[in-house]
Amino acid sequence: MKKLSNIILALTALLVVGFLTLGGCNKKAALSPKVSDFCVSGCNGITLDTKEVRHEDWNDTIYVTAVDETKLKISTTNTPFFCGTDTIWHETIAQGQNISLSLLYEDSFADCICGYHVDLTIENLKSGQTYMVNIKKDGRNYFQFEVVFGPDTELMFVI
Repeated sequence: MKKLSNIILALTALLVVGFLTLGGCNKKAALSPKVSDFCVSGCNGITLDTKEVRHEDWNDTIYVTAVDETKLKISTTNTPFFCGTDTIWHETIAQGQNISLSLLYEDSFADCICGYHVDLTIENLKSGQTYMVNIKKDGRNYFQFEVVFGPDTELMFVI
């Protein structure tokens, strides 16, 4: 009887050690990339009439900088929206290393375009991973870039 209880105790201990070794207790859920610290300025004073504006007339500079070991800040300097646009928000879809950021707004039905500064931070990124970031505006691709995320990430794009 004593031998049977020792065998049961040994098997139980082996099972517990095996479970802990496989990481069952300390397993962390993988966090998906998400946007935080979203901020949009008002009109920066650069305006064009909608009848005269062409894509090549409009320049926007996009800065991409690592904030810490899990966060990437994206800043634009002159993203075009209709004059008088008061409410701009974002929707984010992250699937693996593909991140889609849609910039949405209430149409002011103005007849001019104005440049806005857009700042946002993507968090829960992993150092060494390659991410494809697609910024959309008006339901269309505005700008897309690929970045290998790391603590020294610092990029600039002029579009």
